[in-house]
Amino acid sequence: MSFVRCWLVLVGLCALLTPLASAQTARWWKGNLHTHSFWSDGDDFPEMIAAWYKTNGYHFLALSDHNVLLAGEKWISVTNADREKVLERYVDTFGRAWVTQRSIFRGRRQVRLKTLEEFRPRLEEKDRFLMVPSEEISAEFQKLPIHVNASNVRELVNPPKGTNVYDVIQRTIDAVLAQRQRTGQPMIAHINHPNFGWALTAEDILRVRGEHFFEVYNGHPSVRNEGDDVHASVDRMWDIILAFRLSRLGLGPMYGLAVDDSHHYHVYSTNKANPGRGWIVVRAGNLTAPSLIAAMENGDFYASSGVVLRDVQRSSRGLRLEIEPEPGVTYVTTFIGTLRGFDPTRKRGPAMEKGAKGNPMLTGIYGEEIGAVLGRSEGPLATYEFAGDELYVRAKVVSSKLKANSYRGDELEVAWVQPSVLESNVLWSARQTAKNGK
Repeated sequence: MSFVRCWLVLVGLCALLTPLASAQTARWWKGNLHTHSFWSDGDDFPEMIAAWYKTNGYHFLALSDHNVLLAGEKWISVTNADREKVLERYVDTFGRAWVTQRSIFRGRRQVRLKTLEEFRPRLEEKDRFLMVPSEEISAEFQKLPIHVNASNVRELVNPPKGTNVYDVIQRTIDAVLAQRQRTGQPMIAHINHPNFGWALTAEDILRVRGEHFFEVYNGHPSVRNEGDDVHASVDRMWDIILAFRLSRLGLGPMYGLAVDDSHHYHVYSTNKANPGRGWIVVRAGNLTAPSLIAAMENGDFYASSGVVLRDVQRSSRGLRLEIEPEPGVTYVTTFIGTLRGFDPTRKRGPAMEKGAKGNPMLTGIYGEEIGAVLGRSEGPLATYEFAGDELYVRAKVVSSKLKANSYRGDELEVAWVQPSVLESNVLWSARQTAKNGK
């Protein structure tokens, strides 16, 4: 078993077996780890975007532009009336002295984008708001988009090439982990929007070593969280990933994030990628990147598109959560899990489209034993007690409240609670990893 693989197993074990932060030493911090600005394909200045999140109650934000860190020199052109309005709002907010402009050919104007190191002192406040350096590492395989976000990254990670979709994902994760190990800087990678371009399958993701995070919800209108008649929903993919990682591969759990993937900050509609649609809430001792990352690696956070949780308790006995209720709103909590001994056979279904080297383009169809409903609860308090044969149990809270500024008209507010894994299954999973590792 290689040193790197041993290290990854130990990191996963420590995260899973470390007790969750107590209410006396930690609090909840709300943040978004997937956001775009003028540094790539967003439509506003990074300071304006960060100010919006800070004003709207977020505690941390990652501006994750494509294949770039917010560093160096970059100018944008003011080419039309819309850009003129954006620039005017920028000047009104931060002052004319802050904005660096120049004239180029035939009076055409350009504005220099501020770097993260330049503008973060104007926005960050201790215990109130934190900027997390980030990059969306945007690779592809045969035009299939394969995107991974690196949070708290320090050096640019170039998108790798690979022999298939899985290989590209693994090479990307390996590059982030190598930077973390080399620099000693806490950082995490998470896999983005699996159904964007129908690029990723559960089978691609479940084999990835060293990765424990992916987007179960993305607020961009083009990412197809719900799947369709032949493509699995991302929720369904999550259970397939968990079942195989915990029962056969010894790779540890995968935790689900909700993010905005925001690009559009001026026109709000279902066909725009607007801010405020998805976020995570992390229970950590303080508002610093190392503290947030440690809590996330411990699974001590939840994802939300609107539902607020007062408390979540994950232990060897079970899972308990308390919802912050709104007047006139009802809540249904579903406890979802997979038991040991489930049938791993892929069932018959639509013909598999084949990519290069036989890579399936569709997530396989499996029996209902994977991601079975193990319990349901109505009201603001929900509890699940382990019977002892569960590989994992996660919770999904669905409210009766329609989501404001949804990417589709019928979207209800939801919260996703991270899977709880019995300690015996964690140790069994580690033994499987050691047995299979060479």
